[in-house]
Amino acid sequence: MCRKPRTRFDRCLTGAYSATEFHHDAEESLEHSTLVGIVEAFLRVILGWRFLISGLSNVCRWPNPVNTASILFSQHAKLFGLIATVLMVGGGVGLAAGFQTPISSTMLVVFLVPTFSVHYYWLKVLPTMAPTVKNSIADDKALGYFRNFERQAFHAHEVGIRDNLVLLAAAAYFAVRGSGAYGLDNLISNWVVWIFR
Repeated sequence: MCRKPRTRFDRCLTGAYSATEFHHDAEESLEHSTLVGIVEAFLRVILGWRFLISGLSNVCRWPNPVNTASILFSQHAKLFGLIATVLMVGGGVGLAAGFQTPISSTMLVVFLVPTFSVHYYWLKVLPTMAPTVKNSIADDKALGYFRNFERQAFHAHEVGIRDNLVLLAAAAYFAVRGSGAYGLDNLISNWVVWIFR
């Protein structure tokens, strides 16, 4: 005598679905895929917003991006600072809106790859700069403040490398996946340019 299957897995193995069970499982699956679509859209918007805000900050703090670019590029730092800012703003807006998502995400991937070298540069240089500054500070209170700044700056670049890995993975995901269920790309699906497809 066979017992009645109790789980979806059991039913898949035996093929013993009643019409009610099948309908219930279809609803569950639909609810789950809707939830995945909402979470995916939330991740896409937050990721795009994060780069957009950083890019606009670069515009407001110009020529800071040029100074950062000069760490990697001894020549044409102005051009590379401008390119980095355009990649962040353009990629961020596109990703947040789900507009030409594969291209927008790839722009962010292109921006992110060199930033690892910037973090490694500061991790190497900060320990050599700090003693010179420390020795020039006579006031004990100011020296204490500087030690805190030194620790925080070093820690920020250590964490920055790991954070950038997460951002890179997320941007690469959307470069391959596209906008998902709730992006503008769904309205212009015939015009979306796919790079990794």
